[in-house]
Amino acid sequence: MATIYLIRHGQASFGQENYDQLSDLGQQQATHLGKVLGSRLPEFDAVCLGTMKRHKQTATNCLHGFDQTLEQIEPVFDSGWNEYDHQDILRQFRPEFITSKSMMNYIRQQPDPKKAFEADFNGAINRWIAGDNDQDYTESWAAFTSRVHQALKNTLANNPNKKRIAVFTSGGPISLVSQHLLGVPQEKIMQMNWTLLNCGVTKIVSTGSRLFVASLNEHTHFEGVNNTHFITYT
Repeated sequence: MATIYLIRHGQASFGQENYDQLSDLGQQQATHLGKVLGSRLPEFDAVCLGTMKRHKQTATNCLHGFDQTLEQIEPVFDSGWNEYDHQDILRQFRPEFITSKSMMNYIRQQPDPKKAFEADFNGAINRWIAGDNDQDYTESWAAFTSRVHQALKNTLANNPNKKRIAVFTSGGPISLVSQHLLGVPQEKIMQMNWTLLNCGVTKIVSTGSRLFVASLNEHTHFEGVNNTHFITYT
């Protein structure tokens, strides 16, 4: 039996031209997660991660808690675990979102910026998922789901004798895998995605004959009055 720990990256740089890098808080989140996991678990038998910068930064900081370095454990980089291109999806939905700067300017002008962005983001994702405009996107919803499911298969196939496998990835792939295994309707997937914390941990157990979700979005490592500042969603 193997346990796959799907670890969402730490807080990235939302609203910046380069979203794909951890903020200072994101670095701290990943380090704190590693310290807590390192006190609970033996070392990971294998580590896999997407090819995005925020995945590598999260893995590097987290593994410090196990007194490991990324280079020592010879991780597998698999772009199948990468996030969907949310900026491309938003651009196709609203021209004001053509750049991160123009998006932030538009959001700030709304009476309720948070509510407005959530509505537009959900609208953009729903348009993408519907599949009626696949030619508009750099990656269709069908292509995204296919590569994530294949990444999970590859991770299991490449680690047949491993018991504890860490996968550093993003909210989209975690939501997709969880939605599939839990039988959640596809139209509810974004409701799940919105709830995933930075550096939250979702455990997938493989018995050899089946896969199941053992825990979703676990974040007890951020509980307690001294750690509430670690709870973020971007």
